[in-house]
Amino acid sequence: MAAKDEVGRYGEDVAARSLEHAGWEVLARNWRCEHGELDIIAVDGGELVAVEVKTRRTATFGSPQESVTRDKLYRVRRLVATWLSRQDRHFDGVRVDVIAVTVARAGAARLEHLRGV
Repeated sequence: MAAKDEVGRYGEDVAARSLEHAGWEVLARNWRCEHGELDIIAVDGGELVAVEVKTRRTATFGSPQESVTRDKLYRVRRLVATWLSRQDRHFDGVRVDVIAVTVARAGAARLEHLRGV
């Protein structure tokens, strides 16, 4: 696995643990279909949340959340609609969140959770 992929996987692991610690139900990770992939699909209360996780080691190329463009959010929303069309379960609402993970040289990673982007 390439170093970039390992960093991304680490960020997704940290984000999923954080959500579970907060009492969320993680339904799927790295869910794929013919249109792309959702990093995390979870339930917060009764609301379905698609979580896009972006991880960086440095701010050289900007903050992690800056890499979530309008086009990326459009794709995530389309993927959520596809995921929902394949489910029998109903939810109180649907939203997209971004979790930005910055990996520190030493110590714990820093998370910033942006809700309803």
